[in-house]
Amino acid sequence: MEGDKENIIQAVVIMDEFNNNFNPITSEKPLGLLPLAGVPLVDYVLESLAAGGVGEVILFSCQEPATIRDHIKNCKNEKVPWTFSMEVQILSSETCQTMGDVMREIDAAGLIRGYFVLLGVNTITNVNFAALLEQHKQTCKKDKGAAITLVYKELAWDHPLISNDKSIFVAADGKSKKILLYQKYKPKCKDTTISLPLDCVLQHAEIKLHHNLLDAGIALCSPSVPPLFSDNFDFQNSHDFIHGLLINEDILASTLYYILLKGNQYAAAVTNWKTYHIICLDVIHRWAHPLSIETGSFYQNQYAFMGKHNYIKTNSVLSRSCTLVEDVIIGADTHTSDMSSLSKTVIGDNSNIGKNVTIHGSHIMNNVVIKDNCKIMNSFIDDNCLIEENSILEGAIIAPGGKVNAGSKLKGSVIEKSDKDKNEKILSKSTSESGTEWENESSGDGDDELVGFEKQWSDSESCYSSDSSAQSSLPNSPVPEDTNIFLQEVVDSLARGYEEKLKCDYLILEINSSRYAYNIQLHEVNFFVVRALLSLPILMESKNVLVTVKDILKFFHPVLCNYIKTKSAIMDCLKAVEDSCIKNEWLNGKAGQILHLLYNADVIDEDSLLEWYEDLKEEESEIVNQTSLVKFFEWLQQASEESEESD
Repeated sequence: MEGDKENIIQAVVIMDEFNNNFNPITSEKPLGLLPLAGVPLVDYVLESLAAGGVGEVILFSCQEPATIRDHIKNCKNEKVPWTFSMEVQILSSETCQTMGDVMREIDAAGLIRGYFVLLGVNTITNVNFAALLEQHKQTCKKDKGAAITLVYKELAWDHPLISNDKSIFVAADGKSKKILLYQKYKPKCKDTTISLPLDCVLQHAEIKLHHNLLDAGIALCSPSVPPLFSDNFDFQNSHDFIHGLLINEDILASTLYYILLKGNQYAAAVTNWKTYHIICLDVIHRWAHPLSIETGSFYQNQYAFMGKHNYIKTNSVLSRSCTLVEDVIIGADTHTSDMSSLSKTVIGDNSNIGKNVTIHGSHIMNNVVIKDNCKIMNSFIDDNCLIEENSILEGAIIAPGGKVNAGSKLKGSVIEKSDKDKNEKILSKSTSESGTEWENESSGDGDDELVGFEKQWSDSESCYSSDSSAQSSLPNSPVPEDTNIFLQEVVDSLARGYEEKLKCDYLILEINSSRYAYNIQLHEVNFFVVRALLSLPILMESKNVLVTVKDILKFFHPVLCNYIKTKSAIMDCLKAVEDSCIKNEWLNGKAGQILHLLYNADVIDEDSLLEWYEDLKEEESEIVNQTSLVKFFEWLQQASEESEESD
């Protein structure tokens, strides 16, 4: 029985996105219960996991877990298809603030038995998870350090699902598909070059470059993944995790791989209002089959097909003179009146659409009343809202219970219901990193994603209706020269730590955080940490520089030991000493003494010193003939000879 349980495929679904991309809608309800094409996101995820061979699911919810539990309980009572083949467990925590916190909680719970699937509740897919996980297991047989395999869909570069989200550049080994370089870049970025490390090219016979990958938020994980989050609590999100593994591959003994989906396999993530609308149309067009507008229901054929991808519940009411143009879903007990026109729109249950109303590219939830002569374009209207007559809404978000007064003209607005009446926030054009078209002006939060819809996306094609061979040119992607900024941040951290006598463990975390932020390679970190220690402001003011250096090296010995571990790291350290003694006036003529201090502290060894000294001679370094350096190596040679004689 225990063996059978071990063979069951596990999946972890993170129910929160830890951002404000769908506020104020998701401030009223969990993201998992946000309907897409009339079906809550969590229903799509559970249905796809069951169909993909998963037998046990852990839903981790931080926002309103009781609501999620009630929804799962209702699904079981209604005998939803996934309940017959899959066990669902709900974990919750009010203290988790990031995806990294969630993974640490899961590790602490000890519920993961082996390889597992990790995804977000915003993932819409029809992939065979069992087959993909088996591919990851085969990779692990060849590479014992393989921690995770990322799942991507290759699309044309100009496809809206890529251009409306943060895009990805990946460089990987052409044969093994091991990821060598991973870069997320901002939408509409104007940078025109991408830099590849030289060793990345020289050490691999074939390199594949991908600039047109759609990240569906699916990861195939080894059992080592949760402990990696626990051991590195500066991993706060998937981006931190990926960069941390790439930069720390030697230290963490962990590697990354990727898989490209092919054929009719659909996978996409609802990350903002743009992708929400595009994926909704894909579901309506049946690109995500078997997922559909009837997913999550035991009873099928509740909709009547009206042609041109128009679907209406059989008990809804349409006036003879109303028009359903294309891509329309109308829920139960909803009434559409005379001369109204609907296109690329989803309307929920128990709603009332007045006369001469035009709705395009919008999402209307349940119990909504839209009175006569209104025009709704590219907007989201949540439950129990009232839109008075002669109103025009374009790119608007109306929170539950919101009201729009008669004759209102709202463009890029958020209407939030408050205790007093309503709270309207006007949206302005944004140039934020998220690539959003509308940003909440009153919040001033650059992390807000798109709020209103745009006409262009209402006409977007599916990722399967355009050529996905990626014929477009290489995208703009930023690879800024951030080493100077990184060095300054390390100097600042170490100077503050020395002055305030902070624990070195905290300082190492600060250095690693800066490292991930600026994508600094391991050998560069080794170099810059030593460079920073020898550049602390206190040295400029010191009357006895060598005494101060000795005290600095003693205080920061744990930091040095954390980074200077291998032969290559020692060579990085020695190069930093050379560079510091050339550039820092306060170290002029003191190279030998600095090396002696490092040698006595067991940071550097004799063999590395001799090898480095030979390099100095070959390169005719500025410090090679420095008196203190010559005397140090004479002493080192003499000490070595004496040691041999005593042996």
